[in-house]
Amino acid sequence: MKHRLCGGKQRARSESDKALRQQQILDAAENLFLAHRFHGLTLADVARETGLTKAALYRYFRSKELLFIAVYRRAMSGWVSDVEGMGPEGFPEQFVARIQAHPVFCGLTAILHIALETGLSQEEAREFKLFLLAQVRRITAVIGAATHQDEAACLQYLMQCQQALIGCWHMSHPPETARKAMQAEPLTVFQLNFADTLKRHLGILTEAFLRNPISD
Repeated sequence: MKHRLCGGKQRARSESDKALRQQQILDAAENLFLAHRFHGLTLADVARETGLTKAALYRYFRSKELLFIAVYRRAMSGWVSDVEGMGPEGFPEQFVARIQAHPVFCGLTAILHIALETGLSQEEAREFKLFLLAQVRRITAVIGAATHQDEAACLQYLMQCQQALIGCWHMSHPPETARKAMQAEPLTVFQLNFADTLKRHLGILTEAFLRNPISD
């Protein structure tokens, strides 16, 4: 679906116009990152999808990496707010369900490490890592309130959930050629449903966490 911007290629004038245009760019980029992964996407693709020139797009995001970070920050902030809204009594069932309820966040998390490989200054990388740390602390506070376990244990559990998410996403979203090859027997055994696979992994991790908390 095309995300043509209001006013076409005309330059946004007011602050509200600029904010709207930036959100429309993020909407388009979000879909493109998930469809083409990271290396398969260029800023020219985003510009074309939104009806902007590359020069106009550069006024908002000077690199693909910074655009990805903006998309990811929005997705993660939405997920974290959702988790906080469930309260401590929602752990672990609602916590797991809220991860599955944010497929965009899951898909972007799966390629986050790739997006951060190059293209950022040290200060930009630090700023984004500080954002991640703040969000992680919000989540571990919810987990800690529900389980009465210390922050270190909650952090280790959350990191293991992230690792499971990344692995499950890539295993269940193979490249197109591999996906087509697995549609015929006997290779159908390798087909995985992301939500079901992730739920099983998170269930095992959560059970182990509650029984034997991980801490340094």
